[in-house]
Amino acid sequence: MNIAVKHQARYRKDLQNMVSNTNDVTGNAPPAAALINESEQKKNRPGNEAGKIRFSARLIEVGVLLLSGMLMTASLPPLNWSFTSWIAIIPLYWIAHDKKPFRAWRAGWVWGLAWGFTSFYWLREINPAIPYMIGPVIALYTGCWSAAVPLFRRGILIPAEIQLAGCRTEQNYSRVSIPRELFFAAALAGWWCVLESGRSTMLPWNYTGCSQWQNLPLIQICEYTGVYGISFLLVMLNITIALAVQNCLKSRNAMEKMPHPVPLMITVAVMLSVMIFGAASILTVKPPAQINFNAALVQGNISQRRNADNDQALEALDVYMQLSEVVVQGKPDIIIWPETAVPYPYRGYNNLCREYRSRLADFIKRNQQPMLIGTLDFEMNFDRSQPPLMLNSAFLFDDKGRFADKFDKVQRVPFGEFIPFRKYLPEFVTKTIDMNRDLTPGKSFSPLKILHGVNAGINICFEDTFPYVATNEARRGANLLLVITNDAWYPESCEPEQHLANSVFRSIETRLPMLRCGNNSASCLIMPSGLIADAVMKQTDPQTGKQVPDLLQRGRAAGIIKVPVPVNPRLTFYTLYGDVFLYFCMLLTVVASMASIWSWRQKNSKFNEMFDGSQG
Repeated sequence: MNIAVKHQARYRKDLQNMVSNTNDVTGNAPPAAALINESEQKKNRPGNEAGKIRFSARLIEVGVLLLSGMLMTASLPPLNWSFTSWIAIIPLYWIAHDKKPFRAWRAGWVWGLAWGFTSFYWLREINPAIPYMIGPVIALYTGCWSAAVPLFRRGILIPAEIQLAGCRTEQNYSRVSIPRELFFAAALAGWWCVLESGRSTMLPWNYTGCSQWQNLPLIQICEYTGVYGISFLLVMLNITIALAVQNCLKSRNAMEKMPHPVPLMITVAVMLSVMIFGAASILTVKPPAQINFNAALVQGNISQRRNADNDQALEALDVYMQLSEVVVQGKPDIIIWPETAVPYPYRGYNNLCREYRSRLADFIKRNQQPMLIGTLDFEMNFDRSQPPLMLNSAFLFDDKGRFADKFDKVQRVPFGEFIPFRKYLPEFVTKTIDMNRDLTPGKSFSPLKILHGVNAGINICFEDTFPYVATNEARRGANLLLVITNDAWYPESCEPEQHLANSVFRSIETRLPMLRCGNNSASCLIMPSGLIADAVMKQTDPQTGKQVPDLLQRGRAAGIIKVPVPVNPRLTFYTLYGDVFLYFCMLLTVVASMASIWSWRQKNSKFNEMFDGSQG
């Protein structure tokens, strides 16, 4: 039995003797009330500041967690301080690493509350209450991550005999092997990615890796790992920095030589290697054979008009027709309107819908101009007693004005286009959150042949934040991703830029160009490298004097963009196999959990042996 175990056994034996000596002459322990009174007397003893100090320490912890959560938000649009995501998780890890699981979970919940509320604060433009509701829900995920920090730490880094030697011995233990530290950091990074994937089923927005959307060399690895690969590297960097600082502090307290931060050095080396690979792929990879076409993007900048009346719908139709009359003079190959450009359905029955069809058909025939528009659509319901099904669609017309094909939106917006679990919710809840429609999801990922040799995989609204939509379309022959969206719900907030930041990764994952047509912003061309090459709105570069894309400017405009499309694009690893890297993260989490359970069983076994020995 080593020294630590002997000390623990002696401590347990002394504790038993102390308990037996406190018994009264009858052999009974003193009543609980007496112990409580003694405890209260200690608390109320003059000069006892322990309670105040403890409260102040907790208050400081909460403040640090809130600030670091907001620091993660700062890495995203509109601030785009991408470097803050390299350190924003360190305070959370530092506070949670030596706590009990519930207290660690609570720390993660506070951190996630600050991050969730501030990064999704733009949802206030729909309803001021939404950020206050969504923040606590998102915080549950970060709480689950931080709860695993002390469990993985004790299970992977701290041997059982050190844990049994007491808190001080455990805190000062610094003889952890490099492979253990690397595995510990990787397990926490993997668990972070697993939780992000869980959240993505409803809200695939603002992944940790999305903070690097402008760091093109780093994010090229998404061709293999998806955005989770970037999230993994960032969390690894945070954890290995924290471990390096902790080991240095422990060594200094023990008057020992400072250890080399090998795990941190390895993580940095991996990130540098990824960036070098990414830069080389951007500079040296030759594009495949491609064709070019000219796309006219019409950005009407119409306010959100879900419940539009006839006058509002007519105004929208007038604006889009006038802009199209101007841009058609440039003889584009196709004119594209955004999602629900006119807030009335193209195939509706009222007089304005008839005027909509008549004016659009006349324009197309007169100019022999193919068009793609976003509109609501209807389909017959199998149950004839029910109203027709409503879909969010993209309609394609040929140069004769004939309807050629359509795409129906597959991934609906929760609470905006349908209410999840509607039939299980109380009626007063559905009335409160209902937006008076449940759209029917589309069932096909087949691309639309918008021009000869151009097969466009359509993404409507926030579908471009779901990787599976783009990869399914790429596997079915798409050589262009075409996004039509309407961010007019958010006329002043950073939502359109965050939307763009999230969608950039779809081009890299599939290595396909992406053409975006928005109602009020971010109508642009994204190259397969993630570079935004052109946009409808432009500004003058003060250094070169040239016109460059202006993605943040909102306004009414129409412009023609030259789009290069690969003829026979290769299918990327991510397109073919999907989230294989995420499965690797799941495996890391499972192995780390099993290691933690095994360590816990070992500790209990040693403790029982030690206790039995002290009894003897």
